[in-house]
Amino acid sequence: MARAQLSPETVTAMRQKLLGLALDIYRTEGLEAISFRRLADAAGISHTLPYRYFESKEALLVALRVLCMQRFEAHVRAREAVDAPLPLRIRSVGDAYVDFVSQYPAEYQLIFSTHQPSPDQYPELLAGRRSLFDHAIEVVQAGIDDGLLQGDARALTHLFWLSLHGLMSLHVGGQLVHGCSLNDLIEPLVARIIGSEAAHKPMRLPTRAAINQQQRFKPVDALITPRRRRPGPRG
Repeated sequence: MARAQLSPETVTAMRQKLLGLALDIYRTEGLEAISFRRLADAAGISHTLPYRYFESKEALLVALRVLCMQRFEAHVRAREAVDAPLPLRIRSVGDAYVDFVSQYPAEYQLIFSTHQPSPDQYPELLAGRRSLFDHAIEVVQAGIDDGLLQGDARALTHLFWLSLHGLMSLHVGGQLVHGCSLNDLIEPLVARIIGSEAAHKPMRLPTRAAINQQQRFKPVDALITPRRRRPGPRG
């Protein structure tokens, strides 16, 4: 007897339910603990039913990574001071990154761990990664347009991406063991990314209190390498 056809709404709802259960298992026990049998038991359904929604465990994990990437981008966009002066906007984005990795280290690690399927094999995974990165390019391009940064937006975004995610990956992996924490390092990192308009003087970034006074903001993500001031003629 043929299976009853499920509506798109029913399929979406069950997929989201299974992804939520998979995320709970991952947070407490790691990726190895996720199996369709575990999901079926947690959902109270037949052990074969998860295969109607995900063709394989890898497909399930890809969907889980996509979900976490979407949550990460939404988290940053909700906290970005879009209409603020650019230094304040960049500071708000940096704070949003740190806030996410502090609240959701497991999700961050799932998104950026080294053991990943090739995004080229999964269009939805590639689209999620591009959305995150393109979001970062927007802020970098704003910095270039404002005269705060200089260079190619995509190349600068790669440099920022490496710097910021390198720091956060070390934090999540428990490898910041040389006397400075994530919170100690994020502000000087952003300051170096923005650069200083005053030669030989560190730039003062807006404080978190200043950011909190400008709560009606929307979103975006990224920064990068500072524009260096050319030395004037001697004499």
